[in-house]
Amino acid sequence: MRGLELEVHDGVGMLLDRTAFASSTTMLNQMIPILMDTVGVPLVEAIRMTSLTPARVTGVDDRKGSLEVGKDTDIAIFEDDFSAWRTMIRGQWAYAAT
Repeated sequence: MRGLELEVHDGVGMLLDRTAFASSTTMLNQMIPILMDTVGVPLVEAIRMTSLTPARVTGVDDRKGSLEVGKDTDIAIFEDDFSAWRTMIRGQWAYAAT
């Protein structure tokens, strides 16, 4: 939705004229338990839906979205509650929980 202006109301991204949804404000790590607990998606599929699928949709699956030889080494490691524990971007640790 490049070029469109939007604003967030009650946690939902809306076009300024409020005629359509523009985005979600739910963090990706918050979507995984929703997919599993509410929708009934298995963990492996939920991870795929929040990693490889967005990479394919945005056209960057040649280098993002899965761990394969030749791709960027981007890894998110979560606690049991899906809060971030460590994050690696292009093979370098970028975040560690304190």
